[in-house]
Amino acid sequence: MINQERIDCLFWQGVELFNSGEYFDAHEEWEELWSEFNLPDRFFIQGLIQATVSFYHLSTGNLKGSRSLIGRALDKFTEKGPNKGIWESPHRGVETFMFIRSIIRCDKEINTIQSALDFNWQLVPKIIPINKKK
Repeated sequence: MINQERIDCLFWQGVELFNSGEYFDAHEEWEELWSEFNLPDRFFIQGLIQATVSFYHLSTGNLKGSRSLIGRALDKFTEKGPNKGIWESPHRGVETFMFIRSIIRCDKEINTIQSALDFNWQLVPKIIPINKKK
């Protein structure tokens, strides 16, 4: 039970940090979750980590790093899920369908801009809880 509480705490702390635009810190929470626990949805968690680090790279001007990680995140979200590669919504108590669609839009933007400064931050989705249990 204590492990499940820790898992939930790390996940939801990461969600709150991500939604606040604190991408490095969100990545740290989810990295601990991914590395400490052998979760059945570890590809989903890894996708969150990679998308988050992609946005962090953008914020520091590293467009090449951002492009690499957003592509890897999309692979986890669209090829490694349980339903023909896609993670069904909701997953882990969050709305995943719109989140993944928004990450796809971010990927397209990241791969067409010439400078990290040109990125439209309005495209970055929020992670929307559905029936959040704490």
